[in-house]
Amino acid sequence: MTTDGDELIPIATLDLRAINAVITEDEGDMIMLVDDGDVQVEFGSGLNGSWEQAILGAQRVASTALEFAAVLRDLRPPRPEPE
Repeated sequence: MTTDGDELIPIATLDLRAINAVITEDEGDMIMLVDDGDVQVEFGSGLNGSWEQAILGAQRVASTALEFAAVLRDLRPPRPEPE
């Protein structure tokens, strides 16, 4: 996890309009794969640490994604009225 002083630089961009997410298993470990057809990101629980840490990380990703969807919904231009 980063702290306030750490600056992150993205190494890839996923297009949300083409996003696909699946949960699968790799050699007994559960992973979540997220891709947009060009880039794939794997979310794993890691080799070290506790289950609780992995669960909290997954919850942070999920809650931030829901918050981002709400922001996008608020920024969406009004839809034209049907005639």
